[in-house]
Amino acid sequence: MDLGNTGLVATFALLMGASWIAFMRFRMKPDSSWPLVFYLLLVVYSNQNSQAVPPYVLYVAVVCGLLLRFEFLNERLIFFVKVIEVICLAIIAWSLLAILGKYS
Repeated sequence: MDLGNTGLVATFALLMGASWIAFMRFRMKPDSSWPLVFYLLLVVYSNQNSQAVPPYVLYVAVVCGLLLRFEFLNERLIFFVKVIEVICLAIIAWSLLAILGKYS
């Protein structure tokens, strides 16, 4: 997988986005739309670059983001979904960092 300069910048931007959402997930409102915008960009990136991000982890994170966005859950379940989403974001950030490490 040869990314080029644009791919490396996109990978770095997605890495920073994953880190930001993971750190802010417990502070931001559950019905914020920013994580869904990030996941849209990440799915497009993942479809362009095969095996960039583990697909099952990515789609579990997307489902968690959707569950939190359309909040119909109680507080304990919201906390549990946030924890799962942060774990998925950490795995995604680690895989993006591994991609950047290959080109350093």
